[in-house]
Amino acid sequence: MGHFNRKIVFATLRKELLLLLRDPGGLLLLVLMPAALIIVMAVVQDAPYRDYQEMKFEILVANKDKGNTGTRLIEGLKKNKSFIVVDRLDGRAVSDMQLKAALRNGKYKMGIVIPKEATASLVNTSNKLANEMAGAMGLPAGLPVQERQDSAAIQLLFDPVVKPSFRSALGFALNQYLTQVKTEILLQRLSRVNGGTGDKHIDLESMNVLAVAEKSLDDGPAVNPSMNSTQHNVPAWAIFGMFLIVVPISGNMIRERDEGSALRIRLIPTANKRVGLGKIVFYILVCMLQFFVMMLVGIFILPFFGLQRLTLGQHALNLIPMAFAISFAAVNYGYFIGSIFKTANQAMPFGAISIVLFSAIGGVWVPIEILPEAMKKIALFSPLHWSLEGVNEVILRNNGWSGIFKSFSILVGSGMLLGVMPVFLGKK
Repeated sequence: MGHFNRKIVFATLRKELLLLLRDPGGLLLLVLMPAALIIVMAVVQDAPYRDYQEMKFEILVANKDKGNTGTRLIEGLKKNKSFIVVDRLDGRAVSDMQLKAALRNGKYKMGIVIPKEATASLVNTSNKLANEMAGAMGLPAGLPVQERQDSAAIQLLFDPVVKPSFRSALGFALNQYLTQVKTEILLQRLSRVNGGTGDKHIDLESMNVLAVAEKSLDDGPAVNPSMNSTQHNVPAWAIFGMFLIVVPISGNMIRERDEGSALRIRLIPTANKRVGLGKIVFYILVCMLQFFVMMLVGIFILPFFGLQRLTLGQHALNLIPMAFAISFAAVNYGYFIGSIFKTANQAMPFGAISIVLFSAIGGVWVPIEILPEAMKKIALFSPLHWSLEGVNEVILRNNGWSGIFKSFSILVGSGMLLGVMPVFLGKK
């Protein structure tokens, strides 16, 4: 009996090996796709482990200051290897309106507005402190001081998609350079006062007259919804799950071909197109249902785990066409995979791992901003990138139809390109 069992086991092993060797394409994919996954993930995940000082971020600066404080701040930022300062567009100084518009459409991620009274406020406060020190030393107070207390703030503005860590990095750097400018101006004013002694306490904290404050892109009191764990993870992984529809779709197509049902449908006039269209509509509805269920999870379930509630923005209805576009692209990608591969060993690993690759380079796992320049360009070919961009336009940037039009068009166009071929050429 034992010898008989061993013969069955070895015969089974031999059979499975022969089946695998008869499908060289599937065997090759079992090696190539994991290798591609390792390479891409190594590149993508390398960025968070590198020193942020090696990375460069573009900062749009609108300098309205009439003195030299703004100029000195810009020079300080330009010396920082992490920042690329852009203070001119089309050969002209950047205005605050241009800056906000560029941040709203995602062209730039970070912006600084230096107020026109920046230098005047610092000089006035420095004169006041110098006069106080002169009085403490028994010297006449000779520097002019305005009676009113000046108040000014350097505004930090961000594309709402920007992660909190990047916001903090810019705020810290700007405060560092601002402190240097404050100290230099105060020392310049004090240089005009000499002699005398005194022990009167001087309130140096009043130099905070010119502060750094993060502001909303909107003029209203409420700050735009900003990126947090919920705002990123809920739509990102919902989109990832929608594209995994490629696995059951391609598997079903191959099983229908193997069982002969696909051939029987093709023998009926016009039935192939109608059946294919019906399947596409069905899976699109399944994906859209999946998307909105995940949105409800973010709104009602995640707060029970101590996480922030998902905010859908002011134009939440635009998530409906975005969900359709994402579903359309995902479903047609599944039909495309099912039509070009002959066996499940080929289609299902390729489909699943390709979605992982698309998500890795598309911003689902790590922010695109920290990827190498070459990977940023490759990300434009990821449907998950445009899916996430379109959803972020709604829930983070508070944009309407004009904001999602580009992502919607790309997703629908790519879906048509992938879907028309297998449906109308009868390859299913």
